[in-house]
Amino acid sequence: MSNAPKNASEKAFQENFVKELTKYKWESPDFLNGNKQKVTVDDLTKHWRTELNRMNSDQLEGIPLTDGEFNQVMVKVKQISNSYEAAKILAIEESKGKIDGIYREDNPKITRRQITLTIFKKAEVRGGDSSYRIAREVVTPNDNRFDIVLLINGLPLINIEQKRTDKSLDEAFGQFVRYFRDGEYTNCFMAFSQMMVITSEIETRYFATPKSLADFNTSFVFHWSDKKNKQINNWKQVVEHFLMIPMAHQMVGDYLVIDEAKEEENRRHMLMRPYQVYALQAVEGAAFGWDNEERVPHGGFIWHTTGSGKTITSFKTALFLSTRAGFDKVVFLVDRRELDTKTSDNFKAYAEYEPVSVDETKHTYNLKKQLKSPKNGIIVTTTFKLNGLVKEMEEAHDNSLADKKMVFIIDEAHRTTMGQMMGTIKNYFKKNGLFFGFTGTPLFDENKVKGKVNEKSEVINTTEKLFGPSLHDYTIDQAISDGNVLGFNVDYINTGEFKNYEDLRDQLIEKIQEEEPDETRRDIERLVQSWSEAEVESQAKKRNILKYQDETHIPRVAEEILANWGKQSQNREFNAILTVAYKNRVIAYYNEFKKQLKERDAKLNIAMTFSFGNENDPDNIDPEIIKGMFKDYSDFTGIEFIVGDKRHGEDAYFEDVVERATRGGSGRNEKNIDLVIVADQLLTGYDSKRLNTLYVDRNLELQGLIQAYSRTNRVFGKTKEFGSIVNFQYPKMTEKIVNKALELYGSGGKSSPAIVDLYSTAVKKFKIKIGEMILTLPDPTEWATLKNDERKKQNFILTFKESADQLNLVMQYYEFHWDDSTFGITEHIWMQYIGAYKNLTHKPGTSTPSQVIVRPLVGKTKLAGTQVIDAAHILSLIGSKVGNVDGIQTVDDETLRIIHEQIQELSNMGEDEQALLLKEFVNTELVPGNLSSNLNFDEAFEAWKKSDKRRVLRFLLKSGE
Repeated sequence: MSNAPKNASEKAFQENFVKELTKYKWESPDFLNGNKQKVTVDDLTKHWRTELNRMNSDQLEGIPLTDGEFNQVMVKVKQISNSYEAAKILAIEESKGKIDGIYREDNPKITRRQITLTIFKKAEVRGGDSSYRIAREVVTPNDNRFDIVLLINGLPLINIEQKRTDKSLDEAFGQFVRYFRDGEYTNCFMAFSQMMVITSEIETRYFATPKSLADFNTSFVFHWSDKKNKQINNWKQVVEHFLMIPMAHQMVGDYLVIDEAKEEENRRHMLMRPYQVYALQAVEGAAFGWDNEERVPHGGFIWHTTGSGKTITSFKTALFLSTRAGFDKVVFLVDRRELDTKTSDNFKAYAEYEPVSVDETKHTYNLKKQLKSPKNGIIVTTTFKLNGLVKEMEEAHDNSLADKKMVFIIDEAHRTTMGQMMGTIKNYFKKNGLFFGFTGTPLFDENKVKGKVNEKSEVINTTEKLFGPSLHDYTIDQAISDGNVLGFNVDYINTGEFKNYEDLRDQLIEKIQEEEPDETRRDIERLVQSWSEAEVESQAKKRNILKYQDETHIPRVAEEILANWGKQSQNREFNAILTVAYKNRVIAYYNEFKKQLKERDAKLNIAMTFSFGNENDPDNIDPEIIKGMFKDYSDFTGIEFIVGDKRHGEDAYFEDVVERATRGGSGRNEKNIDLVIVADQLLTGYDSKRLNTLYVDRNLELQGLIQAYSRTNRVFGKTKEFGSIVNFQYPKMTEKIVNKALELYGSGGKSSPAIVDLYSTAVKKFKIKIGEMILTLPDPTEWATLKNDERKKQNFILTFKESADQLNLVMQYYEFHWDDSTFGITEHIWMQYIGAYKNLTHKPGTSTPSQVIVRPLVGKTKLAGTQVIDAAHILSLIGSKVGNVDGIQTVDDETLRIIHEQIQELSNMGEDEQALLLKEFVNTELVPGNLSSNLNFDEAFEAWKKSDKRRVLRFLLKSGE
């Protein structure tokens, strides 16, 4: 675009460019060539009038628009304020652009008094009703000059600004800005512009025509690429791959997304990026079998790095497949309820001007109804809901859904898809179902995921094994290089747990000298000096020289964060997440920040969130803590939440935190959140351009690390050049882990074939192991007989571990369920063996050992509904049975017998120390009648444990052993 005549080289480039376009279905008529005669924007509108007459000949009953009728059209056109409003008009009715409310003038040959004119058809590519013409050197009313305008059906949908090779494309971008400022694209015919292209002989970029001057942002200007994500800059190749027909038509039609977001500032139209287009085409090809000689439809997965726009890609993919013949339904699966709501909202915003509906599924019966409905559309639901429906259908022997041709698009496909639910779903829909996973961090062999074993005895532990081949890749290094996501600035902070690495080496030398007195000091020094700094940290950690203690570490981290908050958040324009391990540390950090802010007399809007679980979870947070958290949150948001309330409780609080955190820091609005403290939530699936920092005080690896770091990598503008990551533990070890993760998700990993035993064989091996274990301890409740026999104790521990390892393998199979007969042991007795193992390996004064062989088993029995006998259960039992005589708690003989049985069961389940305490309390306080009825039994027990009386009694009992 220029208001000065072109020199010879510029004219030659334009001429050659236009000739190349004409090779790909574009026409270049002389009457639109400003190099041969003056061509104005008014000439373009006159040409459009002839196109309207052509496209609407039936509607016009063969009578072309009169001047007065066309003036009615232009009045409506001049009401189009910007490209976004134009985009909605171009897609207003089932992907057809329409202008309605045109009144015909009197004419005896006309029967329709009011008509609606079709102005654009997305689907009419490669010809049909569509025409493709090139206008050159178009002069505007302000005497500006458009270099090239590409007209589809006479509409100026694509504008091209050309520059000589020695000129920067930034100059071309600046010219678009300048002419937008002159009003060339608002309330006029040129408001129809949907795409701007800036090009020279050696580089080309494109972007969606902005809706306002403030929306011009070089961060959202893209190169075109080939399917391997290699940029295409040669102008002839740009024409061949990007501006040819049908691609140019599809870019402003099929590959354009209208985002009718809730917030006005986020409403806009967007153009898909090349990797998004190729992913959509790849899924479409796989779904119809176009990508193989046998024409067999198949599944697969899309690996597009986190932050690169998978939601838009997956929506457009779902849209394409839902509007194509051959599929009954397209189901979009998410793995969490909050993502269900968020995805539904996003999809509804995108689908507002598309010929498809997006249905939510609040209940399983809604899901069943929608899946059976003949209406095409996109259904958004959770894996949990669909799994529940499938189980219902299987129990009723109902295959009506299994026979339907379904496409399943799975979001965040790296998360829960390796579990039992996805196996159940895939098995039910195996006849006609196609499954496509979308993920930024696919699972490879290197991730060492357990997975499940399917009916073919294949270990399904990588994304490729679960879904099929990768259909399109766009890795983190490619996205950063293209500028489609931000890079990371990673800091590794030493919070004072060690002085320096030389000091650590000195301490290690002394420690190893103690451990290996026969080794010479010189040899030990050589060994330690040969270690890298990461290895020094590792060895110091192993020997307990380097450790992080919350009492000193948490205050230091909070102090570091607060000291740099203004600069890091850019005066609170941006916000941050702090992720730490475990709920109790989330709370500890929250309290420490409150304490330090009070000491500083400063204010920062801080929220914390974690999995609230349900009333039966053993690690539930005290309701009083949650109540206090809600009170703090209400102080700066003005919104009150109620603990345990279904509508205004924990779930509503979490949803508000997620939504509010996307708005940026309190510098933008005093009710915004500055810092969110989390354990695992918000580290995947959460999307906010105004989050610029992730603080990390925990261990993250591989897919978890990339997912968490990528919360900060959304492109925003010049004020956010990268995502900031600040690590507070093991600097060099963490750096090594980061490099490993970046290497894996930059180049990719392996998905090697793995065949294991059949399920029946694995069960037989488990039964053999159980038999060997029982020989070492026939009755698990007699575990105490092994305490003082080291050889017998070690034999039992060894056989138990082997049995537990084999059971872990058995539990990975999709068909796993506990069978007393084939397993050779009841589930309850197995739990008693776990208790025996815990008791025999437990050291007094320490917590129960946390061997991995125990954790999944306890979780599984809970899921199966097995009663868990613990101290809380016993206290509840006793409290419900005791009587009240003259203000004293009493218990009869039969109840006392039951209590002693349950206490013994508690011991059998591995809680021997707690069992001894309860037995002691019952015998010394309850039975003699020492407990007042003014106290609940559990309160009395807690008070007794802390009392001097109990400590003296325990001393006397031990002395008498």
